[in-house]
Amino acid sequence: MIVANAAQLGALLRRARKDKGMTQAQLAAAVDVSRQWVIAAEAGAPTARLDLVLDALRAVDLVVDVVPEEPDDALDAVLGRARG
Repeated sequence: MIVANAAQLGALLRRARKDKGMTQAQLAAAVDVSRQWVIAAEAGAPTARLDLVLDALRAVDLVVDVVPEEPDDALDAVLGRARG
């Protein structure tokens, strides 16, 4: 899934938490944050600490996979090939 902003990431976190059958309090305990932090993260708080967001995603069995927007160009750059 492509996530374009904090609100989408928060919605994804909320859906995964609910699918896993976790409450906000349970997720907060798993990540060692307050329930208020979970509420803010699920609402798409743009100032949420990245390390905690990643921990929360892992707690609901999600991982982040960062890829270039144009994978063919990035692969060519890595391999040192010029596009013609």
